[in-house]
Amino acid sequence: MFKPINDNVVIKPIDAQDITHGGVIIPDTSQEATMQAEVIAHGPGAVLLDGKRHNMMVTVGDKVVYAKFGAKKLDFEGEEFMICKEADLLTIIKE
Repeated sequence: MFKPINDNVVIKPIDAQDITHGGVIIPDTSQEATMQAEVIAHGPGAVLLDGKRHNMMVTVGDKVVYAKFGAKKLDFEGEEFMICKEADLLTIIKE
């Protein structure tokens, strides 16, 4: 489906939950600051100055948190994806 180049990552947004585990309702403005997504595809890594490639830290299937304004929207075959640099991802969510 996708074959990103260099250190680009294609992610699919995951709907944020409106209520925390403790039952607290999260206002919409708080949810917009960071978003969760699943990694769909990633490139081979950026080429460094010495000609070697930087190893990507994410793998397909990882759940990640990204900054809302760090990714570009990508509509493909009726589905919404986002594309960003690996550096724009904030964390990998371990379950």
